[in-house]
Amino acid sequence: MGPVEQVVAAKYEAIAPFLDERQRRLWLGVEARALGRGGVSAVARAAGVSRTTVTAAVKELTDPGAGAPVGRARRVGAGRPPLVEGDPALAGALEALVEPATRGIRSRR
Repeated sequence: MGPVEQVVAAKYEAIAPFLDERQRRLWLGVEARALGRGGVSAVARAAGVSRTTVTAAVKELTDPGAGAPVGRARRVGAGRPPLVEGDPALAGALEALVEPATRGIRSRR
């Protein structure tokens, strides 16, 4: 890792715990743009993220409509779908594993 990447890595390590997913991505994009040519690769190596993530961040900075709407970390519909969509019986099976009293439901004795 070169000196520039070491500086970016130190900065990323210091700020990452305070940022949500979107803020972290935008910070990566700002750093990559500031470095200019080769910035995407340098930032990706320094932060341990994919070049695709940094490239998307740079694009989001250039075209705010390309990323998540303001107030959201991801675009609408992005992310993993709820497990109950793939297995509707899952919720009932999980509830059966836990006693009603544990869930705060009183028995009718």
